[in-house]
Amino acid sequence: MELFPANPDSLHDPVTLLDEQGTAWVLHRRRVDLRTVRRLIKDAATQVVWADMGGIRPHPTTEAERPTLWDRIRNDYRGPGGSGSTGRCVAHEFRAEPGHRMLYVAEDC
Repeated sequence: MELFPANPDSLHDPVTLLDEQGTAWVLHRRRVDLRTVRRLIKDAATQVVWADMGGIRPHPTTEAERPTLWDRIRNDYRGPGGSGSTGRCVAHEFRAEPGHRMLYVAEDC
């Protein structure tokens, strides 16, 4: 998965991410609500990507990693429904045709 020059939250539209298969994922919603994050993490059809280094270094997560990822996010989320400015994680929703969704979770350093 390609690297971003900055967290997708601070990039100008359109924001596109290419994965290893050549799929172009387009940013659909920035800073999704924590309830939506939970729903998308539990949805096996949604790809989940964890991005560290300020949200610029993404890597896909496995199905087995999702519960641990949710535990990490839910108490440290700074987006809507989260802990506000004290959190370290924020999530964005990307979409690809036809009807595929990706949850992109960015962690600040």
